[in-house]
Amino acid sequence: MPEDAVQLPENLIELVVSEVRAAVPMSPGQEAGLAVLAEPDEPFRCLYIYIGQAEARAIQAGQRGLQPPRPSTWDLFLSAVARLDGKLGKAVINAVEESRHFYACIELVKQDHVDLLSCRPSDAIALAVRSPGSSIYATEEVMATAGRLPDLPALP
Repeated sequence: MPEDAVQLPENLIELVVSEVRAAVPMSPGQEAGLAVLAEPDEPFRCLYIYIGQAEARAIQAGQRGLQPPRPSTWDLFLSAVARLDGKLGKAVINAVEESRHFYACIELVKQDHVDLLSCRPSDAIALAVRSPGSSIYATEEVMATAGRLPDLPALP
């Protein structure tokens, strides 16, 4: 998506990282990472986003608050933004194609100015879990297209 096409709609749905796996089978002999983002309120839809294994490990480390001996790319990015008197606002999953190719953007806030930057969903999530006060969102369109309802047991 071109940078100038990124605009945030009004109807964003807040999500939480409910699960991250560093290795899930994709095809015979091939693995990927998986991030599951869940809607904390009804109807409790989830997005299943396949990501790189390194990015999955970065999200897990960010969730756990682990500080590596040397800064990761995500830590470096947030340090640079802070040095420029900015902060990460929202991370937004803002588009999906074929119900599996996700697109995202991050909101950078500096005083009263907001910039939107296109990025991979895995990077948006890895940044958000490292940044206090940041939240992850998806558009209603993305949730309607790719959100899965939880598997519920059949009623007797």
